[in-house]
Amino acid sequence: MRLVMTRRIESGTVLATDVLTGRHGTPLLRKGTQLSTSYRDALVRAGVNAVYVDDALGEGIDVPQILTERTRQEATSALAQAFRAAPTVFGGEKTKMAPQLVEELERIAAMIASDVADCGDAVLALADLASSDLYTLQHSIDVTALGLLIGQRIFREKGWIDYRGQRSYEHIDKKLAQLGLGLLLHDIGKLAIPSDVLNKPDKLDDEEWQLIRQHPITGLELLPSNMISAVSKTVIRSHHERWDGRGYPDGKYGTEIHQFARIAAVADVYDAVTSERPYRDAAPAHIGVGVVLEGAGTAFDPEIIETFLRLVPPYPPGIEVTLDDGRSGVVAHVAPPRLDRPTVRIALEADGRQVTPYEVNLLDEPDLLIVDDSCSPLRLHRERPRWPVAAA
Repeated sequence: MRLVMTRRIESGTVLATDVLTGRHGTPLLRKGTQLSTSYRDALVRAGVNAVYVDDALGEGIDVPQILTERTRQEATSALAQAFRAAPTVFGGEKTKMAPQLVEELERIAAMIASDVADCGDAVLALADLASSDLYTLQHSIDVTALGLLIGQRIFREKGWIDYRGQRSYEHIDKKLAQLGLGLLLHDIGKLAIPSDVLNKPDKLDDEEWQLIRQHPITGLELLPSNMISAVSKTVIRSHHERWDGRGYPDGKYGTEIHQFARIAAVADVYDAVTSERPYRDAAPAHIGVGVVLEGAGTAFDPEIIETFLRLVPPYPPGIEVTLDDGRSGVVAHVAPPRLDRPTVRIALEADGRQVTPYEVNLLDEPDLLIVDDSCSPLRLHRERPRWPVAAA
């Protein structure tokens, strides 16, 4: 399968995955649906900018899905219910989220952790196919998946760091469950921020910025403290702390920041950059990877970045790319350890001639580079913007 810009879909194209848009986890269109012009227009109206399709060019291309469709549907539904029922903040008084909602989110976090554990050594290929109004829901789910993928690899290879600063290989599954719940709830404090502030496209004023900086603490205040582990709480409170001390709310730096929160920081920023927002289009994966890589040693723990780069390809399978010799095609395969040197299935020669697809392994062609993915449905502009990693 391959990723295609929705507006470019031709009548008769077959969907390769479910398309989720609603807040109840029910697909708008199911995998295997043959798309008509009316279906295409409905997807565009719903704000779905790209879909995975099955066609001749994408035949045999495996796009690893870290989460099963069932898990994503149940997670979307449960998180939407929790957010709808989440307590609001009036005059400084905060009520707590109902215990049964926390229990349901613990179940969802466990489902996501199970999917991540079952994916083995698969690399991440999350493409944000949700409309911008579902950002909070899908962002929370995808950050949980990516954070658990990173955490699982680090814990099994190097151990998790306990309260004494020592590495441990015991109770890894329990620690992953605690990490997962914290990731799932990491942005719940944003429910207390007015939407016109949260989605403001322009620079925030001082008062608005203070509201944003308060959301990790607000999130903790909205949760029943006796049901949330200390580890989950620190993920919620500290996911905006930065390795160089320039984060918030406490200005911690380096190893003062809990290991789990350092993992959350990387997952949060990558997904924020590559997700559709009300005020900004989603950036392609290579820009998200670049933003995270640039933050190594300043915004982010270098050890976590090293693991991230082994899990998240800048050019995942199924996306369209252009080589520096002018040929273009679709990424057919990505293999460790060089996730930046995929196999590309060429569809067009440099002069624009359509050809019978053939594959070029960039590992065998060291002088060839991917120079442009402007044909990707997740593009921004060729000139890359500067992303505020502390405020993602």
